[in-house]
Amino acid sequence: MRLLLLIMVITIVQPIQAGVLTGTIYDQDSGEPLPSATIRVMGTGRSMLANDQGRYRLRLEPGAYQLKFSHVAHYSELRELQITASDTVLDIRMRPAMIEIPGTKVYSRAHDPAQRIIIEAMKRKKEILSRLQSYDFDAYTKLLVRDTSKSDSESVVLITETQMKGFWEQPDQYKEIITARKVTSNIEAEGTLVTIGEILNFNANRIDINRYSVVSPTATDALDYYTYYLIDTVFIDEQLIFRLELEPKNNANPLFVGTIDIADSSYEVVGVDCSFSEGFETPFMSGINYRQRCAQFDNEYWMPVEIRFTVVVDLPIPGLPIYSIDYVAALHNYSFEVAHEQGTFDYVLEVALEADDIDSATWYSGQMVPLTALEQRGYERIDSLENAPRSFGKKIRSGLLWVLLHSVFDENFFHFNRVEGAYLGHGIGLRYVVPRTTILAKLGYAFDRERWQHRYGLTYRLWQRQQLDLGIVYTDDIVNQSTLISPGYNPTIMALFDKTDPLDYYRSRGVHLGARGKMTKHLSLSVSYNDHRHYTEVNNTEYSFFRSSKQHRPNPAIVEGTLRSGRLQLAYDSRPMMKLKNNEITLDAIPMIRLEANLEFASPDFIDNDFDFVRYSLKLRRQQRTFGMGLTTLHAMIGGSDRTLPPQRYYTIDFGDEFFSSSINFKTLGETNFKGSRAAYVYAIHDFGRWLFRRSGLPLVRDIPFSLSLHGGVFWTDFDGHAPQPDDDLLRIAPKMYNEIGFGLGRVPPLNFKLLFTWQLSDYDTNRFTFSLGSSF
Repeated sequence: MRLLLLIMVITIVQPIQAGVLTGTIYDQDSGEPLPSATIRVMGTGRSMLANDQGRYRLRLEPGAYQLKFSHVAHYSELRELQITASDTVLDIRMRPAMIEIPGTKVYSRAHDPAQRIIIEAMKRKKEILSRLQSYDFDAYTKLLVRDTSKSDSESVVLITETQMKGFWEQPDQYKEIITARKVTSNIEAEGTLVTIGEILNFNANRIDINRYSVVSPTATDALDYYTYYLIDTVFIDEQLIFRLELEPKNNANPLFVGTIDIADSSYEVVGVDCSFSEGFETPFMSGINYRQRCAQFDNEYWMPVEIRFTVVVDLPIPGLPIYSIDYVAALHNYSFEVAHEQGTFDYVLEVALEADDIDSATWYSGQMVPLTALEQRGYERIDSLENAPRSFGKKIRSGLLWVLLHSVFDENFFHFNRVEGAYLGHGIGLRYVVPRTTILAKLGYAFDRERWQHRYGLTYRLWQRQQLDLGIVYTDDIVNQSTLISPGYNPTIMALFDKTDPLDYYRSRGVHLGARGKMTKHLSLSVSYNDHRHYTEVNNTEYSFFRSSKQHRPNPAIVEGTLRSGRLQLAYDSRPMMKLKNNEITLDAIPMIRLEANLEFASPDFIDNDFDFVRYSLKLRRQQRTFGMGLTTLHAMIGGSDRTLPPQRYYTIDFGDEFFSSSINFKTLGETNFKGSRAAYVYAIHDFGRWLFRRSGLPLVRDIPFSLSLHGGVFWTDFDGHAPQPDDDLLRIAPKMYNEIGFGLGRVPPLNFKLLFTWQLSDYDTNRFTFSLGSSF
């Protein structure tokens, strides 16, 4: 009886063996394979793409199916077949279906057919955009990077594959979840975030791509920007499609160049094959092509089923090869008018916890574009090289490279300043080893300060929906005084080479208790209590690689004592968030705005305390596209205090990195910091790119390869009703407005530098003029 029950249980839980359907799709007349044909499983929403060799591979549960094979300019083919647990081969030959129509210039005749088609598309756009309220889909993406100097599988540098789910809802809510991913073994899957990104909607008026807002081919004012030609008609899913060529009227504007397909009956955009005009600046990139192909679902909605993007990258670094990048995405399994749960769109991207740990059967069922023979050989070659035993010499070189990279980019591993000297240590962060808990630890030794430093912390996620975290941190560490310009700046390189360091330091030992959570999707609140003992630190080294005769700036004294303070921060940030398993990251976006209100208070009337002050500030950061003339970035802050603010809480306008400027630092300060118990600043940058040069139309000027930017700012610091503190007489204040203005020339080879020229317009005894370097990225 037990044996019989065991057999029944095994029979019940035994998974149904899926069948595998494979084949190749050919052109009936030429006999050539048809790349990127669409295979749809009718009645299921499932679809996939054939690869560049016309091959397809589809896993289906046993049963009866109707398949539809579609390709641009070919009649669709329907096949009914019975899938069993064994493999099935089905090759398809598709009949061409194209009608050639001579092209005509849209601006030459008012009733040109291309113009009538595009005007009709504009008229119906509002109805098209409002018809669909929400949808979900599944997708598969593949990215192939090749070294163009090599051939066959040796050219394959890396391959990434991603399976994901997507969600969209009116008016502009979008979200993706990576459910599975696979990469060649020379890269870490954790760092792979190749997805679709928000699908470019060519029925919209403007399409935002990075810093550009590009006029859509169907925008209400598109006729002011594009010339149209009707070049032919084709059939897609037995629907008559008009194919229009679009040509920018002015190449100085960032516009599309290529073809657009519009459905005969609904006048929806159902396909795009385009590149970009000269106005769309992409340094070090060429051969850019974007292709989007749609299919009709539920006899109503034209939705993307294929997205392709290709580009050639040529970085001007000696010895670095030219790379080609090929990206393909296959979208399928659409569901329409879906009611999404609350919180679905809290993140624009998530990576599922099990994304890197799925079985092969699950993976192959979602691999909607088969690998080509070249890609398969590339996988095998890279995996064999990575798994081969490494020689002792290679291990030594890898170890030295690891030490070098961590010395430069990880200040928890190594850093250098005039107070600590050389610091060597290690920091770790363990997320969710214990459910909902993050453990932080840092331990290191400052050699010239001759002191061990450490920090330990614990954070617990109390409420996932509102991202409510409770945390406690104990620290005994050298920290820098708060600064308005260079928070988070690591002075190691400049301190070692030039004895340049804009930061001031003190020792802090004590406990921090805090809570942070989201009040709304973009509004967050942080509350904390700090109980720290503060100590003055002095310079402990004069070491430098090259500037032995130069003296480090003195490290100013602070008011020593026990500071027990409460802090409150309310922040609005319009930027989207992504969740990589258990890590939450804020993404850059244009436009964006961040508004931040801060309050800190300490009083012996509240709790036993050596300090008595209130410090408050308001900060703004804004970035936007401005009238099609480039990108504007604005930073502003105003802050004040009451009672007696200690030096470790002064507002500081520091001089930053005077050689390689960040985006907002005041560039004419030399090595002078300005401080006060109250302060304000505004700094603005506008990057025209090459827009002004291109728009000039002058033969020599329009071809200038550099970008142009303007920058400038003003600040003020002062002490008001403030009792003198230690070393106040050594500080600089700016009771009158300090202001500067300048311009930059960017995209300077070999590494896309920006040359910055800045003049001080006020009367302070700092630099009247400064030349510095920045980055054009």
